[in-house]
Amino acid sequence: MTEPLLYPAGPECVPENLTKAKPSYKRQVWLAMAGLMVFMCAYIALMVCFGLITYKGFIGLSDQGFDLFKLIITPCAGILTLFMAKSLFAVRRSGDPRGMEVSAENQPELYRFIHTLADEIGAPRPHRVFLTPEVNAAVFYDLSLLNLLFPSKKNLIIGMGLVNVLSFGELKAVLAHEFGHFAQRSMMVGRWVYIAQQIIGHMVATRDWLDSIVRFIGRIDLRIAWIGWLLSLVIWSIRAVVDSLFGLVIMAERALSREMEFNADLVAVSVTGSDALINALYKLQAADHGWQTALQVAENEARSGKRLTDLFTAQRVAMEAMRKVLDDEGYGVTPRLPEGQEQALHRVFSEATAKPPEMWATHPANRDREDNAKYQYVASAIDERTAWVVFENPAAIRTQISEGFYTPDKRDEMEAIAAKDAVMKRFSHTSLEPEYRGNYLSRSPMRNFASVQDILATGELAATATESLAKLYPLELKAQLSEVRSLTSEMATLKALQRGDLKPSGGVIRHRGEELKKADIPEALEQLAQELEDANGQLKVHDALCRRAHLQAAEAISSDCHDYLLGLLKALHCVEHLEAVVQDEQALLTNTWLVITADGQIGYFEKRRMIRVATKVQAVMRDVSAALIHVELSSAIHEKLGIEDWKTQCPAFTLVDVTKGNWGEWCPAASEQMSTIAGLLGYLNDLILNELIVTERAVAAITAETEVAAPFPEAGKVPEAYPVLLPGQENVLQRKLDLWNRFQLAHGFMPSLARLLVAGAIVGGTIYGGLIVL
Repeated sequence: MTEPLLYPAGPECVPENLTKAKPSYKRQVWLAMAGLMVFMCAYIALMVCFGLITYKGFIGLSDQGFDLFKLIITPCAGILTLFMAKSLFAVRRSGDPRGMEVSAENQPELYRFIHTLADEIGAPRPHRVFLTPEVNAAVFYDLSLLNLLFPSKKNLIIGMGLVNVLSFGELKAVLAHEFGHFAQRSMMVGRWVYIAQQIIGHMVATRDWLDSIVRFIGRIDLRIAWIGWLLSLVIWSIRAVVDSLFGLVIMAERALSREMEFNADLVAVSVTGSDALINALYKLQAADHGWQTALQVAENEARSGKRLTDLFTAQRVAMEAMRKVLDDEGYGVTPRLPEGQEQALHRVFSEATAKPPEMWATHPANRDREDNAKYQYVASAIDERTAWVVFENPAAIRTQISEGFYTPDKRDEMEAIAAKDAVMKRFSHTSLEPEYRGNYLSRSPMRNFASVQDILATGELAATATESLAKLYPLELKAQLSEVRSLTSEMATLKALQRGDLKPSGGVIRHRGEELKKADIPEALEQLAQELEDANGQLKVHDALCRRAHLQAAEAISSDCHDYLLGLLKALHCVEHLEAVVQDEQALLTNTWLVITADGQIGYFEKRRMIRVATKVQAVMRDVSAALIHVELSSAIHEKLGIEDWKTQCPAFTLVDVTKGNWGEWCPAASEQMSTIAGLLGYLNDLILNELIVTERAVAAITAETEVAAPFPEAGKVPEAYPVLLPGQENVLQRKLDLWNRFQLAHGFMPSLARLLVAGAIVGGTIYGGLIVL
């Protein structure tokens, strides 16, 4: 096969041992192998014991004649043997990627590129290739025990949302990483362990026809149902024991997985250099956000009977708009590298920006991956052509995938609109202009204030309105906002690690360049909380001064101007807090529902708790509805909202009282109504905020005598009292299950140990009793 003209060139000089297995990798492989062998030996031993009971039972029945007890025990033991044996032959299907499958006939250059890359790395060529919409690339395949001896055919997913933002050289690096997991011969043992662990995980979690049979037995006549109950108890105990043993395998797998990811990165480095993969990682965060924005815009337009013809153009436009809003020229673009020897020492990621993108969320932190990729720096030019260059007829692919988001029978009835226009409409708010440094991007400027009077009492104004206005939105505001976002992200990550919702890569918690023990997390969180409080305090003062300075200027213009601006300020405070209250109550309702249904059963006390929470939510939502109906919008907001009569058309919580008889239907209905109310409040919030910023801009222009004062509309009104929710006063959500549910689901060390002891006693007693009696 001739070398494709499109294939990007690789580095000229690659260290000989770059991808060789490191001692740390070999150590983790041996630990994973040990855990795997312990598990398999225990599993097979349990299966053999139940098989032996079944065999002895049949022999006893044939030698000794009819025995009712043996007649019951023997089939039950047979079912338990079958239950364990069938898992060894289960096949874990990879599932449908729900993408557009392509072939070498309709995408010849793509296949030549993929095959050349696989051959260069030494990885098997993919069996099938799918193009999907997401910002993603992955290899998937079916798994069974046979794959420990015979490799499974690999299938490749290429996300067009990824292709849309990467250069050709960066796409090569990303795909090389995926192929790297199957490339190096020195990695074969690690891959064998990984495949075995995936199979075992499927064995532990699978629920199938045999479970249905046992449940059926437990639901028939009481004289027989008890057999089903006992079988269910024993099967639960077996799964609990197996699940606990499998935890040892998982612990070893986490550290091994980290080493495998590092090695796959080095495989990519060997064919693309040290920078291409890091550049791709850097761009993926913005690509994720751009893609989600494109989907949200498409969903909003669909409600109006319009459809976007190209979601990928929408993604690019959203990224460009965010770059402008954040006033960050480097957002979502290839990072600039220094010249010469400094390239090896240069780092794109700091410790604070080391969070992996969505497609690699389970991988090591970006900074760790960059250090690994540049430990032995490999210089190489990166092919800067767009990644679309390798596809035949990219426009047709973009159109076909974009159309797949709409129901075929409704798609033709929808009005096609340009993606750029739809996205820019979302970013057309004055509050998102670069001069505001991103201060109003995903921020609530009123949430930190208990009342409008609180705003008017915060901060110190300059002597004149002109001097006050000149101090607003300084350049350092951008850094302050970035610091708050970073601190918030750090706290969320550490809290998730503390709760166990997230697992640290390699089993090691890394924070600000240091390794933390789990016991050290509270102290780190306390420090972060203080830093965040200080940073938010500075922003709170600035938010207040923004409002006060413009009111100061408006008062000098006219009373109508001052009243209108103050009315907008009151309306924004009211709507922001009402929206926060609704979202908080909905979160409480949802959280309680998820907790009481965690184990699949709802007990008496759980039902009473759900009703108490629903009653509380109902009372708060009625207060919100009572406040909303007394809101009087200004004519400008009323016109933009498109509602003829607010009092009759404003959203209201209209459900009947929650009771013991209707709570099961009431909760989902309440959540749905709350989503509707929160959605409209969010839309109204955006309208009022934009009108406030537009009015403040006009006030500043009039003060600077660059604009002539015009008549201002009549101010709206809000009720004297309405529900207010300050940060930190949110409902406390249950992050841990109660003791019984934690015992059943093995959440936490002590509940896991207790479940293992109980389950082990049941399994051991069953085996001992079966072997002795029979």
